[in-house]
Amino acid sequence: MRMSKKVVIAGLLAATAALAGCGSSNGDGGDGEHGGSDDHAHIDPYDPAHLDEVGTATTAMETILSWQPAVDESKSDALRRARPWLGGDLAATVDNDNGGATGIRPDRDWSAWKESGDALTASCTKAETTPAAPEGMRTVVIDVSCRQTVLHAAGSSTNLAAQTWRTTITRTDDGWRLTDYRYQ
Repeated sequence: MRMSKKVVIAGLLAATAALAGCGSSNGDGGDGEHGGSDDHAHIDPYDPAHLDEVGTATTAMETILSWQPAVDESKSDALRRARPWLGGDLAATVDNDNGGATGIRPDRDWSAWKESGDALTASCTKAETTPAAPEGMRTVVIDVSCRQTVLHAAGSSTNLAAQTWRTTITRTDDGWRLTDYRYQ
């Protein structure tokens, strides 16, 4: 089937008009320069300097409660991974640990998880039991509800019962830091 010259010309004109619109200016009637940037700034949503008190509490506790028994010596390794979100005596405990145990009790299932090659990941949210804090406080108490999930090496997973942790969060010059946590 042969196309007529008029159909081909009409198609070329439509394509040309469409392409002409692609190279237009940014809409400000200016010279076509864009207001964007080629600066490739990295924004880390977990950067402790940019987290609020709730973000600090949940991020720190998710890190503290996420374990890799197959490669971690103990749960203390997870506490060391949480160091960027820690402050006060808790940070000092980690900093002065010198690779030893930080006094965290071992979990009764640690050996089984290690043998099976399982890992645990935690997800935490602010709990409804969080006490109200007056505006402008530099130290606040935030209850977080955390659920650990056992990720089995075979590909399945098991959700453990949710737990509530009472955290103490303190504002520093570098942002909010977790300074204490206790199982409720």
